[in-house]
Amino acid sequence: MGGSFDPVHIGHVHLAADARRQAGLDQVLLIPARLQPFKLDRQPASGEDRMEMLRLALLDEPGIEPCSYELDREGVSYTFLTLRAMQERFGPEAQLYFIIGADSLLKLETWKNAEELLRNYAYIVGSRPGYQDQELKDCREDLHRRYGTEILWIENEQFDISATRIRERLAAGETAEGLIPPRVEEYIRSRGLYRNDVNAGGLAYIRRHLKPSRLEHTMRVRDEAVKLAHRFGGDPKKAETAAIFHDMAKNMSGDEMNRHIRDLGLDLRYLDEPNLAHSKIAAALMKRDFGIDDPEILAAVASHTTGRAGMSLLEKIVFLADAIEPGRSYPSVEEIRRIAEEDLDLACIRMLERTIAYLKLQKADIDPDTIMALQDLQNKRSE
Repeated sequence: MGGSFDPVHIGHVHLAADARRQAGLDQVLLIPARLQPFKLDRQPASGEDRMEMLRLALLDEPGIEPCSYELDREGVSYTFLTLRAMQERFGPEAQLYFIIGADSLLKLETWKNAEELLRNYAYIVGSRPGYQDQELKDCREDLHRRYGTEILWIENEQFDISATRIRERLAAGETAEGLIPPRVEEYIRSRGLYRNDVNAGGLAYIRRHLKPSRLEHTMRVRDEAVKLAHRFGGDPKKAETAAIFHDMAKNMSGDEMNRHIRDLGLDLRYLDEPNLAHSKIAAALMKRDFGIDDPEILAAVASHTTGRAGMSLLEKIVFLADAIEPGRSYPSVEEIRRIAEEDLDLACIRMLERTIAYLKLQKADIDPDTIMALQDLQNKRSE
């Protein structure tokens, strides 16, 4: 059974135990990934810490133990390589099963060397909350028909638990009681794990303070910013941080914003200008309340609404991610998205041009930073 196990939680433990008991397995190995293919933008806790958390979680689970195979080898942790190695370790007569959740079964054909995985190995599938039985049944039958894949279904105990949510709670100083084994929580606190995960802390904050629609927008901006960072050579971790925090002040009342502008010593021209003020307030609160002092991240948040002359790569990424995330639907957004596939600067230019044209049409004031941002990018492009 693979995964990040960052941290291991009771859903992992129960799935492994239910699979061992119901499928009559001799042994279950939980194998933490060094680098998960679908999570390359996130830095997990160290392999040493994740192995120790697994060891503690499995002390009372006979026949289930951690395995460091993927942590011990370099590179991305692809399942087909792990299963090849396990087959070699246990011999050709051993029957291997890969234990997965229902969500993974539905995506199995997108994995590296999917045909090898589906033709050569068998699977034990535990259901997860929110997945429809008919959809899973159809997928199982289709994979068996096309690849001959053996898939065993188990009736495992259901837990709606997310490791991301656990990290957020721990980063916010809350307990994870009932979500992770007590020994694991004690270890996490003794080692100070996740305490300084500003992204987890930021997610916990915005989930408490943003309206659902604004929270959904923020999550889409985060995903878009990380994609753009990978595409154009930016820092995905910084892009994720800036995107998570960029709208943290968006749902404040006008009076609350104006109080923050004065208390934080911000430019008074933003008084009674909530559409412009929220980005400046967010950057100041990130530094004051979350200890984020990276000037590039702070600038990316502060300028994400208006842009500015001399934008860094990260500033452009966050500015554009906010403008083209999948929930946006203004007339020229598809054209800007197409440009953003290849040319970040040109996409920013088109977005700034669109913003200025829209504000003129509305007879609204145009922030000087927006005008200077456009002129700066145009001048650099012509040079």
